[in-house]
Amino acid sequence: MPHAMQRIRIPPRFAARFSPGLLFGVLLCAAVPGMAETENHMEWICRAGSDGGWDCSEQAVPGAAFDRPKHRAAARSAKAPPKDEPRVKVARNLDWVDESALTAAQREKLASGCCGDYIEPARDYPDADLDPDTSSLRASADKTEAQGEVATLTGDVQVSRGYRQVRSDSAVVDQGQRTVTLQGNVQLREPGLLLLGNGARVNMDSNEVQIDDATYVFHESGIRGTAGQLRRGTDDIIYIDNATYTTCEPGNNTWLLSAGNVRIDPKTGLATARNMWVKAKDVPVLYLPWIRYPLDDRRASGLLFPLLSIGNENGLDIAQPIYLNLAPNYDATITPRYIQQRGPMMELETRHLSPYTETVVGGAYLWNDDGGDDSDEEINIDPVTGKRPHEGDTRWLVNIDHTGGIGYAWNTEIDYTKVSDAEYFRDLGNRTLEVSSQTHMKQLASAGYRTDNWRFNMMGVEYQTLIENTGEQYQQLPRLDADGRYYFNNLDLLLTLDNQYTMFDHNDSGRVTGNRLRMDYGLTWDKQWLWGYFKPSFIAKYLSYDLDRPVLPGGDDSPNALVPVATIDTGLYFERDTTLLKGHVQTFEPRLYYLNSDYEDQIDHPNFDTADLTFSYQQLFRNDRFAGSDRIGDTEQVTLGFTSRLIDLSTGLERVRASIGQAFYMDDRYVSADPTLSKDILSDSALLAAQLALLTNPGQRQLAAQTAAELLNNESDVAAELALVINPQWRFQSDMLMDPDTNKIDKGNLSLRYLNGNNAIFNMIYRYSRAIPRLLTDGTVVLDTIEQGDISTILPISDNWSLVGRWNHDITNSRELEVFGGFEYNSCCWRASVVARRWLDRNDILLAPQNDLQYDEGIFFQFQFKGLGGTGARVDDILSDGIYGYQPPQN
Repeated sequence: MPHAMQRIRIPPRFAARFSPGLLFGVLLCAAVPGMAETENHMEWICRAGSDGGWDCSEQAVPGAAFDRPKHRAAARSAKAPPKDEPRVKVARNLDWVDESALTAAQREKLASGCCGDYIEPARDYPDADLDPDTSSLRASADKTEAQGEVATLTGDVQVSRGYRQVRSDSAVVDQGQRTVTLQGNVQLREPGLLLLGNGARVNMDSNEVQIDDATYVFHESGIRGTAGQLRRGTDDIIYIDNATYTTCEPGNNTWLLSAGNVRIDPKTGLATARNMWVKAKDVPVLYLPWIRYPLDDRRASGLLFPLLSIGNENGLDIAQPIYLNLAPNYDATITPRYIQQRGPMMELETRHLSPYTETVVGGAYLWNDDGGDDSDEEINIDPVTGKRPHEGDTRWLVNIDHTGGIGYAWNTEIDYTKVSDAEYFRDLGNRTLEVSSQTHMKQLASAGYRTDNWRFNMMGVEYQTLIENTGEQYQQLPRLDADGRYYFNNLDLLLTLDNQYTMFDHNDSGRVTGNRLRMDYGLTWDKQWLWGYFKPSFIAKYLSYDLDRPVLPGGDDSPNALVPVATIDTGLYFERDTTLLKGHVQTFEPRLYYLNSDYEDQIDHPNFDTADLTFSYQQLFRNDRFAGSDRIGDTEQVTLGFTSRLIDLSTGLERVRASIGQAFYMDDRYVSADPTLSKDILSDSALLAAQLALLTNPGQRQLAAQTAAELLNNESDVAAELALVINPQWRFQSDMLMDPDTNKIDKGNLSLRYLNGNNAIFNMIYRYSRAIPRLLTDGTVVLDTIEQGDISTILPISDNWSLVGRWNHDITNSRELEVFGGFEYNSCCWRASVVARRWLDRNDILLAPQNDLQYDEGIFFQFQFKGLGGTGARVDDILSDGIYGYQPPQN
């Protein structure tokens, strides 16, 4: 009997179930009232609801089901759907919106290089955010005809259940065949997914689904594609014939995956494709007979994209990562690698994740190094064997990176990297300037526990030296720390209890080894007001040793020192409204710091890990001048510092900060890390001159004279800092140290940086440091003056194209450290980079100069299909290390 259909609501427990995003048509099986079940004698009872719609329920009736007579009556038109009826939004160009039509908030989220985005229409109807399994069904059509067990819905068929929606030109429900057929402009929606097709068929009993000529888009990931036919079988497996896949915007097929058939298992989240082609501009470029890949964030074993590079030393370098998904919480990547001029090698990385820990274990192994093929290294060929460096050697790397106890009171850490030789990274690893200039490789393991007032930690640490002519550091096996903090709020008192016990060892039997105990106990009255602060402190510093032998012949093998230290740190805050810049306030902050630390003879103390701190403006207000625990500095000094800030009241942004300060010494200082400079020698100018004359090495003599002059000075260098936020894009920063006696700059740093919302970057940096000492293994001291200029940039020349470059020049030695230039292309669906690079290839790249300078040159490229993968990730490393502020575009 034909009838008009308005809204029909069916309670959730009676509605058929279907798989996400693909089985909307099953909803129609319950959408036609009056249709009898054939296997069970159940009848639908529908009554007019209070809102004008239908309220239906199912009722059991005894006896056999009654077959309705087969006849056809004239259809009559339905009334217009109510205004609150959910409407499936019409899909226009797969919901793609051009950049010019996006809102400001949408443009802010737009990926770099994209000219638009897939914007999902608002789902503002009732139940739009509800789970379909617990929601009522809503349906409408212009008219409905029923003849026997077949019902035909025509004219703007609309069905929704929770957040799932479907529309089509017509729908046929065959109760006898238990099928639903949708025809014409089939459109299915759920959050983040749009699926279009010419027709769809659903089996109501088995939930099998078939969609013809399908087109789909995933809004969040920007993935779109087509399918000649999409089927969902009784086993919930989805089969797709003639499938395509891309992340390019509509109308752009710069790259496309095309597969003869794809099998998708929703339970595992894996897709298996056969006869797959990777196409560029519709031209096949790569054939894969079989490939398996994950559909969501679940991992899957398989091949990753190969890594490829070509260099003048290694030749062709190709690696094929193989990913193994071993369990939900751990996996592995095995990478066979072939280097043309060195031979085959294997790399391995395993990852493990638990509720308490994150661990990465990796390694690499090269069986027999062929020695490379760099003609510039012919001078290094061994005259006896005739071999190049490392030719015939086995080379390897081991790495462990572990963090435990995240969010818990306990913690563990392992940071361990060891390589077969000092040149491993230069020859086989990451060849960026930052990596190749590392001097030591840390090998650390620690475990700790903390309470409200205490932090306990036990660690072992040693270092592998990666540069020539530099001595190895001491091993700390183990080091125990127990640090306490108690703050008494009612008294504004802070009590600190720092304890450290360390056992030092060394591979050189000629070095003094032993144990060290360091305890620093302090009490601070921390009184603060809106207009200033007053912080007096008293610290007792204790240091003792148990050595295998004395440092000095006939000396004490158990030296110790107890030094009382008193400080007063006080300052005032003044501020006023500025007259030139409205809405800004200027501050003036004078600071006075007094430090008194007694002298205690430490000439017989070893030097396990101690050096002078790099002097800066902040160093003016520290209670010790040493980094490490083998020395306790002596001094009585007054430091005066001034800081002024310009603050934007509307944003709180500090637009200008300028500081200047100087320390004035009220007595000579005698404690130093140089064992030849005792108090007796420093306090007698004749003895000091004689001691300096005994030093035959000019570098050692100059360093000792420089150290003695600093200890006997009446005042420190003048330290200054300046930071400017010129506007949201431009920033300037500078720090400087000037010797007041010679009016020479000992250290300076200037940097000008630009960064805007269009990813334009410009950095200009100048660095200067005078007479930086370096102690070689033979006892020789080299004093290096470092003067460098560094300019780097990313210059966008269009929405998609950018120029990249860096010029890092060693002014002191008139040479380039690194120069590169190239371009980047970035769009929604693909990205490419090409960089030509020339860099100084040496062990101690930033330290002592060499006469036999060797340069490497190469062209590096990177190509990436967004959403699929790419090759040449080394370019990202070069740009990230060489251009401050650079971040690789996200997929």
